[in-house]
Parts: sequence; C-alpha cells; structure tokens
Amino acid sequence: MIQKQTRFSDLILSFEEELKRNSYSKDSLRRYRKVFGELLEFSSNSIYSQKVCTDFLVDRLKQAGGFFTAGVSSKNQMYYLRAVRSLTDFHNFGTIFRRKDIGEYIIWPENYRKPVELYLATLISRSLAPRYIRQNEHVFRDFIIYLDACGVSSLAELAPQHISGFVSSLVGFSPTVISSKLSILRGFLRYAYLEGNIMDSLADVLPKVHCLRTTLPTVWTSEEIQKILKTIDRGSPTGKRNYAMILLVARLGLRIGDVKNLKLTDIDWQQNCIHINQNKTGNPLTLPLLSDVGWAIIEYLKTGRPITDCENVFVRYNPPFVSFASSTCLHGMISALISKSGIPAGNRQRTGIHSLRHSLACGLLQNKVEINTISEILGHSNPESVSHYIRVDLSALRQCSLSVEVNQNENK
Repeated sequence: MIQKQTRFSDLILSFEEELKRNSYSKDSLRRYRKVFGELLEFSSNSIYSQKVCTDFLVDRLKQAGGFFTAGVSSKNQMYYLRAVRSLTDFHNFGTIFRRKDIGEYIIWPENYRKPVELYLATLISRSLAPRYIRQNEHVFRDFIIYLDACGVSSLAELAPQHISGFVSSLVGFSPTVISSKLSILRGFLRYAYLEGNIMDSLADVLPKVHCLRTTLPTVWTSEEIQKILKTIDRGSPTGKRNYAMILLVARLGLRIGDVKNLKLTDIDWQQNCIHINQNKTGNPLTLPLLSDVGWAIIEYLKTGRPITDCENVFVRYNPPFVSFASSTCLHGMISALISKSGIPAGNRQRTGIHSLRHSLACGLLQNKVEINTISEILGHSNPESVSHYIRVDLSALRQCSLSVEVNQNENK
C-alpha cells in the first residue's frame, strides 16, 4: 500500500504504473494524465490529502458553471470524478477498484488492518456467503475513506460524531441499501468494542432502518420472454454473449452471480450438463444443458468471445478481457432490452434479470412440477424458499406459460 505521507507526483506515478499493469487502454491513460496533470498543478505537488482532491473537484465544477447531468460537460466531469476517486482508493488501499468491485486482495490501511481482517475472518469461519463478505468489504472501504477525510487515522479515535456523519453521507440511497450498510457497520462496531479496539459501544449510535418488503416477484409470460430475446442483436459479439447469459437464467434458472462465475470447465459437453458450486449457498448444483442454451454458448465461444486467458465463460469487452465484477447486476442490460421490446411494465416494480428466474419458477408451478423438484432446479438450500413464488396471485400465475423442458437427456 502507498505510504500515507507521499507527494502527489509520486502517488500519481505509482498509480499510472498500476493502470499499465491492469492493461488500461492508451485512451484511458491519456484521460487520467490530463486530470492528474491539472491536479498536480493545483496541489503544487503537496503531500496527498483528500481535502486537496475535494477542493480540486469543487474548483473544476465552478469553472464549468456547476454540475451537469447530461451532455458532453457531464461526461467530462465524470472523468474528473472517476480519476480522483480512483486515486483516493489507490492511496488508501493500494489497488484500483474497477466498476466499484473489490476483486483483488485489499491492503487495508495499517491502523485498521488487524481488526478488519480478523472480523472478516470470523465471517468466513461462519460459512457466510462470499457475496456478503464482499458487501462487508465495500462498506468498510467507504467507511475508512470517510474517516480519512475527517482526519481519523485509527479506530481508537472514533467518536459518535464520526458515526453520525457517516450515516448522513448515505443520504440518497434507498432505505433498503442504507439498512444493509448500517447493519454491516453495526456488526463490525460491536466486534471492535468487544475486542477493545474502541472504548465506547458506538454500535448503539447507529439508527435502525426498518424496511417493509411487500413487493411480489415480477413474472413474464413466455411470449414476453421471447420478445425480450428477439430484441438482442445476435450478430454482434456483445449480443451473442448477452443472449447466452439471459438464456441461462430464463431456461435453467441460474442466478446471475452463478452465470457471471460460470467457468469453461463447469460445462460437461459430453454429458450435456453444467456443474457449479453456487455462489450464494456454496452448494453444488447440476443442471441439464438444454439444446438452445448449449448452442447459444457455442456460438458465443466460437465467434463472440475475445481472446483471453480468463477461465470464466463470460467476459467484459473492455480490455483487459476479464470476468464481470461481483457487484455487476446487469440490470441496465435487461432494462434496455425490455424497453426496446415494447413490453409495458404495468405494475411490475422489479424488472431486473432475476425476474426471469421468477418466471421460470412460476412456469414450473403452473406445469404442476413438484415443489421439491423446483427447489432442486433453482438451487435452493431450503425447499420452503419456493413459497416466495407461490405468493403471486392466481391471475398472474395463469399468465406464466413459459414452456418447461425437463428432459435431461436432450442433446445440445
């Protein structure tokens, strides 16, 4: 990790070397250099501090006449925001977080390292889901960045006003997201108090956000799903990839996390099946490789996938050609397809890619497939989880005419 007392010129030089190591394009390097050249001049090559970075951004926004939400000016401003935020991450954690993902080993700041790593180790020892562990890392990262901006360099310096200030910084997030972040922070603060890292029980300062979840699962009919699939441009590499990914969710019911993590070695072409260890539960799951799904993957691998050493089936198209970030939900992709297809959203509140999994479950229910079998197909650790889909009213359930293929011997 970069030392705390470092000048902007040295930090920027190390940051650029990290960009090159991660195979950033020449165009990206040029944009970063432009921003950092201005930052270096603004700071007079002083010792790095978040305050200088913040003052620099405020100065540039004033020069532009304010903050723009659209157009060329907005795009230029985002370059500045992204560059400065990336430099802050690199200074504090010694790595560059792509697309808000924490995929590499994090070198936590020295005064926070031991309590944070020990707490994460306790979560891992409890066999909690990797996704939840990563969520904890995200919250700790944001919390430490906030404390650094406040001049707090260790947990021993924490005070109630710092906790309240961090809570105030979450304004704008949904109640569900705020509740999740505060719950994670509350668990860590309790641990830190019991371990003697902080002197007061600061977990009690955090407010409790109650979220009432009554939204029913979104369900698409088979005709609507076909419309969504037909809007995909299967002549382009991106379209071939997206088509195969969506089919894995709509036809096999895989969670999007498992689709993103699908390895080339997980596909058994001889037996026409897929073997995975589920990201959410950690349990193994074997599903038949249906014909249309298999051929979609083959078409993508042959004519759509960029040349890369990545072991994942699906990769990004921005170099370096690596797997998707764990935090990428692909909501934008499915939302754009739904909008393009002309399907009215109606009263459907959740239209993410996970809704295709809901639709498969409802289709199986309508076709009188046993609940235990549905639970096995969807990879639930508890068969009672299927009851979540039974909550859909009968009129919606009758619309679930998604055809069901359960022939495990079907060839691709």
